[in-house]
Parts: sequence; structure tokens; C-alpha cells
Amino acid sequence: MNPPSAAAPIVLVGDRFDHFIAAGLGVSTSGFAEAVGGGAYDDLPEPVQVHLGQGLDEAAVADAAEAVERRGLSDRLLLDPRDLPTPVEARAVHKRDARNVLLADFEYCGPAAFEASLRLHNDNELLQDHQAAPHLQGMVLIEAARQMFLAVCELAYLRPWPDRKFSFLLTQVDTRFERLAFPLPLRMRLTAHRADTEDVNRMWFDTKTCFTQCGREAATTTVAALVQPQERTALTERRGAETAIAALEKARPLAGR
Repeated sequence: MNPPSAAAPIVLVGDRFDHFIAAGLGVSTSGFAEAVGGGAYDDLPEPVQVHLGQGLDEAAVADAAEAVERRGLSDRLLLDPRDLPTPVEARAVHKRDARNVLLADFEYCGPAAFEASLRLHNDNELLQDHQAAPHLQGMVLIEAARQMFLAVCELAYLRPWPDRKFSFLLTQVDTRFERLAFPLPLRMRLTAHRADTEDVNRMWFDTKTCFTQCGREAATTTVAALVQPQERTALTERRGAETAIAALEKARPLAGR
């Protein structure tokens, strides 16, 4: 493995981002630890920042940091495991598997503004079957925007009703991509342009999430949705499904025609 140039920052990413690694843009934590142990960084003329990209977890970063410390290079390879964002609880984004949570370091920034960091686990469901280029798939950002909306609702707007369960019916999801995003640190900011919560039975939201990477806007996603108690949605959904099944039967060609 050829480590990045000593003059350039080092970016650690998960093994899933093999195209990013193969292009010499980043290095896996295992590859980094191996290079450190082999003396590849012993002759650094000055300190180099080690950035934590996407596809990492606490164990992988801890192994990399331990390799640096064991080699006595802590003053040359500046790697701080605390730079790894802390994911939100899976329930806040309606996930059962924590590996599929995309939000971390969630925070309030004002009456209708919220921010979070993107944190992609190496085994996230969106990475397991298709990663054909160094950049992030657009679907990752779209799903991150959806999770951002859910987290804002669960952690902020729905807090007055902790014992009630709600359904989230998306009425619009629209994403505009400005430039490619890469498996580097990425920040998102959601602004709620509409948060109509006066009637708990029918709450309407219009939100806009902006994705920023390295100080530049990468994408913007607008999400509009109706949020209402689960029991109301269950009845409406069943009736809709029954209507659809009846229509399906009417549309089925008769045998022998």
C-alpha cells in the first residue's frame, strides 16, 4: 500500500469506498495501521492531520489510533478518535439496525433550524450492493435528508406527546445536486419553513435540508409531509389497500380472452 503524500492530509475511510482508496484519495483504517506499523510514516518532516471520513466506527478508529501511539508518532500523525461523530439513537430515525443510521451530532440551531453530521457505517444498507465510483451515491443524501426530517420531528416537534405513536406520510421529496459529495465529513442543516402542529391529528411540515462539504453546498433536499396519529393512518391505509385490491381484480384480464 502506498500511503498518501506526507504533504497532504490523510483521510481514513471504510473498506466499502474501495474506488476512493484505489484512486489514492484515502486509505482504509487497516491499511493505515499496517503502513504505520511498517514505518511508512516514520520520516514525516512535520505533523500531518488524519481526517476521519465515512465508513468508520469506534473500533476501527481506535485500532488506527493505537497503531500511531504504539509507533510513537502521536506528535506527527494527528489522529483524534473524538472527531468521529456520535450517531443519534436508531429510534429517532425509525431504524432498528444502528448501522443504517445516517445522522450524528444532532443539534438545535434556532427556533426552526437544526444541524447534524453525516455518518455512514461501513455496513450501511445503502453501501452493500453498489459503490461504483469515488463519490457518494445520491441515494445516500436523499435518505439522509429523510432521516433528518424524522429526527427533527421525533426530537423536537413531537416531544409534547411522548406516549403517542405517529405516522409520517411524505407528500414531496425533491433533491437538487450541486456537485459531487465524497466520503469526507459532511454537514447538513434543516430549516422548517412550515411546522403546523396546532392540530395533533393533522400536522403539516415543509422543510429544506442543505448539505455542505468542505465549505461548499453539495445538495439541497426539500421534504413535505403529513404527520398524524398512527391509528388514523392505519384506518385510511387499510381502506386504500382494499380499494386498490378491488381495482386490481377488476383490471385483471379474464381467463381465455
